[in-house]
Amino acid sequence: MNFILNDKAISYLKKKNINKLFVNPDVDVKACCCGVGTFDFDISTKENEDKSRYKEVEISGISIFYNPTIELYFEGREDTEIIISAVGIGNFKKLFVENEINSIDQ
Repeated sequence: MNFILNDKAISYLKKKNINKLFVNPDVDVKACCCGVGTFDFDISTKENEDKSRYKEVEISGISIFYNPTIELYFEGREDTEIIISAVGIGNFKKLFVENEINSIDQ
């Protein structure tokens, strides 16, 4: 599993002076959208998160703390890329995983 920050995400994070992201599996979304077997993620920039329960990688000066349970989703597919991007207009931007990751494909 490889995290990638695209140019939009890096620009947004630097503009907002954000240097930490927290990535968790989004378990609430399954009831309302997306296809069967699709993994969804919640990306947070909250400073008050407990970093001790996360694993950390650093990309372009940004620390990405991810929930270790995410690794279970990618067992046997460790080379999967998780591309993080930003979307929105002006100050109303949000970070999201740009590529769809499906456990059934492959």
